[in-house]
Parts: sequence; structure tokens; C-alpha cells
Amino acid sequence: MSNSSVYREIDVQKQHTMSLRETWTLCVRGVKHRLFRSMLTLAVVVLAVAFFMFLLSESIFQRSVAGGVMDEDAHARFAQTTLTRLLSHAQENTTVRRLADAARKVNGKDAHKRAAGQAEIEEAAHVTGLPVEEVSRLAQLALQEATYTTWLDGLPTGHRLNLIGKRSGRAALNYILETSDSFHEQLKIKIEIRVPGKIESLDAFLAAYPAYKTELTDFNRRWNAAVSRANEATDLAKGGQTEISDARWIPAAAPDAVDAWRRSMTELGFTLSEADVKLMREQLAESNTYSDLIEHLNRNSFRTEWARQFNETKRSSAEEKMAFITDRRAVRLLEGSFSSDTLQQMSDRYERVSRLSLLNQRLAMVTRAIPSFLGLTGRQLFLLFISFLVCMVGITNAMLMSITERYREIATMKCLGATDAYILSQFMMEAAMQGAAGGVIGVVVGFLISVVRCSILYGAHLWTYFPGVDIIFSALFSLAAGILLAALASIQPSWSASRMAPMEAMRVE
Repeated sequence: MSNSSVYREIDVQKQHTMSLRETWTLCVRGVKHRLFRSMLTLAVVVLAVAFFMFLLSESIFQRSVAGGVMDEDAHARFAQTTLTRLLSHAQENTTVRRLADAARKVNGKDAHKRAAGQAEIEEAAHVTGLPVEEVSRLAQLALQEATYTTWLDGLPTGHRLNLIGKRSGRAALNYILETSDSFHEQLKIKIEIRVPGKIESLDAFLAAYPAYKTELTDFNRRWNAAVSRANEATDLAKGGQTEISDARWIPAAAPDAVDAWRRSMTELGFTLSEADVKLMREQLAESNTYSDLIEHLNRNSFRTEWARQFNETKRSSAEEKMAFITDRRAVRLLEGSFSSDTLQQMSDRYERVSRLSLLNQRLAMVTRAIPSFLGLTGRQLFLLFISFLVCMVGITNAMLMSITERYREIATMKCLGATDAYILSQFMMEAAMQGAAGGVIGVVVGFLISVVRCSILYGAHLWTYFPGVDIIFSALFSLAAGILLAALASIQPSWSASRMAPMEAMRVE
């Protein structure tokens, strides 16, 4: 027998690496095979994403409708606000509000509103004779004042009493300036209070506050001097008819006289176009007719006749009568004083004003709220964080149970050459797949719930000011959040599965 060794040639070939497509197919089969467990994970993701999408879309709808309603309200009151701006002396708080509104428009995203805000600042500069840059800076400070006073007035009662007592508005700012150290100490203790911007911004504003008040007083004096000259020009345009109110004279005067009045206003620096005057005449004429109708409805003789015609046991107010002003009995009572077309116009005006008033009440919290992350309030963000945390726990638990059932599968894969990284990526891909599917369903469910709720609250205004682009972005953000939520929740179970030794996994029952 020969001592020579016998060698066997072993052909070690390159190990097959599964492609992304093959891994995806394997993941799909795994999900189908464990459909019940996958549906559990899917349901948890759907709930989390639906809640997130509901909060986002509802917040977007509220801000969009609030902006539209504010624009409608401003347009409806254009004539009155213009007359007030031109012919009424302004208190300093009124000046702060006007400048703050202009600065808010300039700082906004809407190009049309930015242009309108800049035009208001330029008008203020022309009227007061101050440089545009100085008025613009003053407007930004006025916006800060309005922001901080609104924030202080909106604090919970207990916190507000501790910080500023019963003061409000400028008195609160003056108090903070006088007791700066104690205010900061109290604010450090109350960590749940969030200052608009940062505390450094508030300190910078308070440092500039005394000089700002002096500048604002000078601005207000200059503005009111121009208003006095505007009143003189208006009396001159009336031609001695000073007993007639401005609101009555403008729609009733001859077009040439009103145009001459308009030119005198623009010479003083006020912005007043021919289109503005035309709209003012229309709105003032309608407002005067409405006032005459209300006065007529309040007459004792008419109230008696109305109560008899409508069988009222308790006499209704003039505002309550407006809801029935187009009734044939009301038309018959008012014929000779108001035509049926006029009554229909006044009824439409009453319904329009009532609808805007109701919407303003419903959106009051939105318009007063200080913007925060994603447009959500602190309470909403807290609820969202808790819901995401609970959902992550639920997904992690479902993934752990799923992986426990697949120990032998993991061991077999490792014996066939699967690496730790491959197993980790496979399980995370399954989780991301379920997160994507649950995210799509959750986005649809959350969107539909918010649409139904906001349609009930805001009616046709929701579709008139429907924010399509913002909703698309919020849907994509919610979908990404669902995928990320599922992927993060699967990291620990997937990591544990990928680190198991093959023999250890085979021994698990």
C-alpha cells in the first residue's frame, strides 16, 4: 500500500447573491404566508397614519378656510374700513394693528398679499412723510408687539397671574420691562410655556420697546394730522352739506364731485383708486338701504302689524325679522317702502353676513393661534407623539411574534449562506412594505374623515379655498411617516433575528 496521499479536488463556486427583485418576491411571499400577522401590523400603521393625516389635513383646511373667510370679510367691509382709515383719527392700538397686519402680509407666502402689504406700508410712508424703510421697520416691531400681547393674553389664567398679574396689552409689556429678572425666573420654572420665537427675541424686542413707542407716537401724530386735512377736504367736496354723513354722501353725490374728493385724498398720500371708489359707492348704498330697512322694522307701528301678520306672541327683533324678510306677508307689509328686489338683496346680504360671522366664530381659535410645527398645536403634537409611540410598540410586538414563528426559516437561510445583513434587510423590507401599504390606506382614511368633518363645519367654503398642493404634500409626508414608523419599529426584532446562530435557531421549538 502506497503512502502517497490521495487528494480530492473541491470546486468552490461563487455563492449566489439574491437580487433586490428576488428579495422583494421573497418578502411578498412571506407576507402572504403570514397574512393574519401582516394584517395586524398593517392595522396599527393604518391607525397611526390616519390620525396623523387627519390632524395635518384638518389643520391645513382650517388655515385655508380661515384665510379665505378673512379675505371675504375684509372685502365686505372695504367701504367702512376705508372711510375709517381716511377720515377717523387713529388711537395707537389701532395703528399697531394696521402696521402689524401689513407686516404679516409682507412676511407671508402669498405673493398677492405680500404686494398688498407692501402697498399699505408705502401708503403709510406717503401719508406721514417718513421713509418707507423706517415705516417697514416700525411695522415689523408692531407685528412683534401684537404677537407678544396676543401670546400673553392667551396664557392660562394661573400662569398669566403669576407672570403679569391682571395686566394685558401694553401694560403687560411695560410690567415685564420693569420686572425683567423676576419674569425670567418665573418663565424658567414654567417649562411648559412656549415663548413665540425664542426668549432672546422677546428680550431684543423689550430692549427696543421704549424707542419703538416714541417712534410709534410720532407716526400716529403725523397720520392723524393727515386725517384732519382729509376731513377738511371732504367737507369742501360736500359743498356745505356737512350735515350729511360721509357714508350717505359718497353713494348719493354726483360722480364728478366724488372723483374730485378721491383726487384730494390721493394728494394727501392715501391710496384710493377709481375702482376703490366704485366699490365703496356700491357697498355704502347697500349698507344705507340695510340700515333704513332695520330702522323701518324697529318702528312700533310696524312691529305691531308684523306681530299680527305672523301671529307672534312675543315680538321679534329687527335682526330676527330679517330671516323672514322675503316672505310674501313681509313683502306685502313693506310694499311702497321697499321693492321685492331690494328685500331679496337685503336678505342675501343678511345671510352672507351671518354665514361669515358664524365661520369667524368657528375659526377664532385658528386665527389667534401662534404657528407651530406643521401648523399643529402643542396639544395635537403631544397626542401625535403618544399615538406614534403606542403604534411603534404594537408594530414591534407584532414583528417579534412574526420572527419567533420563523426561527427555523432563519436557521435554514443561514445554513444556505444567508448573511446577517441580508436577513436584517429582508425583515426590514417586509416591515417597510407593510408600512407603505398601511400608509396609503391611512392617508386615504385620514383625508376622508377630515374632509367630512370640515365639510360639515365650513360647507362650500372648504371647496372654494381647497388647498390642493398643501394636501398633496401632507399626504406624502404622512406616507413617509408610516414607512419610517414601521421600519424603525422593526429594527430591534430584525437585528435580534439576524444575529442568531443557525444551531441555536434550529433548537427553538
